[in-house]
Amino acid sequence: MTRPTKHPTTGVYRIRKVVPKELRPIIGSAERIISLRTKDPTEAAKRAPAALRKIEHEFATARAALGPVRRLTHREVVALCGALYRETVAHWEDDPGAPEEWELFAEHLYAELERDDATGDAVGPSAADLADAQRLTRQHGIAADADSIRRIAVALYGTKLKAAETLRRRAEGDYSPDPHVATFPPIIVMPEASAAPLPCTSPRAEPRVAPLTGEKLLDAWAAETQPAPATVKKYRGTFRNLARILGFDDVQRITADDVVRFKEARLAEGKDVGTVADDVLNAGAVFRWAEKNRKVAGNPFSGMAPKVKRRGPAPRDPYSDDDAKRILTAARQETGALRWLPWLLCFTGARLGELAELRRGDVRQEAGVMILDIRPTEARAGKNETMQRMIPLHPALIAEGFLGYVADLPADPLGPLFPSIVASKDGTRTTNAQAEHGRWMRDVVGIKDPKKAPAHSWRHRMEDELRKARVSHEAQDAITGRFNPRNAGAGYGKGFRGMPDEVLKDLERVPSPVPPLPEYTK
Repeated sequence: MTRPTKHPTTGVYRIRKVVPKELRPIIGSAERIISLRTKDPTEAAKRAPAALRKIEHEFATARAALGPVRRLTHREVVALCGALYRETVAHWEDDPGAPEEWELFAEHLYAELERDDATGDAVGPSAADLADAQRLTRQHGIAADADSIRRIAVALYGTKLKAAETLRRRAEGDYSPDPHVATFPPIIVMPEASAAPLPCTSPRAEPRVAPLTGEKLLDAWAAETQPAPATVKKYRGTFRNLARILGFDDVQRITADDVVRFKEARLAEGKDVGTVADDVLNAGAVFRWAEKNRKVAGNPFSGMAPKVKRRGPAPRDPYSDDDAKRILTAARQETGALRWLPWLLCFTGARLGELAELRRGDVRQEAGVMILDIRPTEARAGKNETMQRMIPLHPALIAEGFLGYVADLPADPLGPLFPSIVASKDGTRTTNAQAEHGRWMRDVVGIKDPKKAPAHSWRHRMEDELRKARVSHEAQDAITGRFNPRNAGAGYGKGFRGMPDEVLKDLERVPSPVPPLPEYTK
């Protein structure tokens, strides 16, 4: 077995494996190296098997792609990204969960990028993006060279940010036409490179009966059980992955050993345990029906789903006072969005997307106090009326000079509050704001604790600060934009969401973690 070795400069352990000569044109090097990201030999030994499995999976993928390897054009790269975009959105949009989950997902994407062992700087695509790039080319019967795989992986980072933005909108109740989907060209595959399943890699006896494809089985199952269209779409994805990984498309031939092989391959591709469990449970549900209806001899998926200890995103820690001082002090050295987004996040508890899409006219006076008018727009439709609220400006924001920044912007009330954030093709700024803000937090400020999300940890901090100030639950929800009806009266009157002068009495009790600038001290 290949043993971990130390990096000669950093002392970080890594796994090195020679690439077989016939695979080097695809892998792109004579040696594959994976950092184990630890200097502890015991921990390195624990991490080594997973790294080796990843390398072996890459080699297996490369062997499957042996043939007329070629460099893909830019158009083909974008088209493949579109395939993953459509696949991701279609899988989740009917039941996307909470908007915050997609904001966290976008932040995770940046945190998982390939990093330099010595500096921690992002230097390349994540392992998940590389695995998805390999899967996409293999799925569409394209033999791409190593450079193309890496270019696809780099492009997938932005594609996944777009998908996260779309799904965040869906979670907020916005099901308007998707502006992103039309930007991806269709995939054009030559007939000789059709996306048929890979040939079986191990000898098997020929089936005694006509093959029953996953597609045919699903059609029969859906005709009788009448599941929701989204369920059928999700299950079709599961059966496509089964055929791709197993190398054949006949459900009558699937054994328990095949299920184990399927699970291992999905995990090696970087899929979450929960995702793999869903795949097995999806297939198992269809096989239960198939067994009862004499379509298959048994259910090889029964009891095979991995045990998922926890669902949903990892818990997030709030920023400490020291973190807050560090971030806000660093923001004073910046301009534009990076100057003011951290301060607004700190003193409003708002979501990054809510702030990034604000217009100049959304900073205005109401009931005698200056507010941020968080309300639905074309860029941010909102899940329901509870996201619409008027957040009073904390005295620390005014003392910091935020209103001076607003006054210096062009006078157009419909113009962006943060023109320094480049708008996407659909006119929104959230995706680029998340990427820019995340990079700044990790690479400039140096907040790299995985339990602290660049933007979302501010919301956790604000919730704690409001608790410490003994702010009422209704006023807390009016500030952070949560929906927590606690009694029948919660739906009566306009509530604190429409009383910024009253909310300010509570919000101003939240202390600033940094002293004011000397020029604003009276």
